[in-house]
Amino acid sequence: MILPIVECIYIPSDQGEAVAYLSFLVENHPEIAASAEQRLAATGSARAVLKAFVEDGTFERISEDYARCLGEEARYLEEETRRYAAEERERAEAGMPTRT
Repeated sequence: MILPIVECIYIPSDQGEAVAYLSFLVENHPEIAASAEQRLAATGSARAVLKAFVEDGTFERISEDYARCLGEEARYLEEETRRYAAEERERAEAGMPTRT
């Protein structure tokens, strides 16, 4: 049995941050745009829209702390990837074999 992959979101405690995060989600998931717009018009709250998406099963919820940790880990991995790529370029420019 194949299980769907459900994206996890967090619900910011700050309404301004929730607006920005909802905009980000809509940009990356155009299929939720109409629903998000209707819900936002009905509630006036981006936080309420995010909560509704969790309640209807569109997304799963994670805590802000966990989301922050994931963001920090993602930034670390991006930095490591850039560092590794730079080292590989330097090795190639020096005529040394690369590790890939």
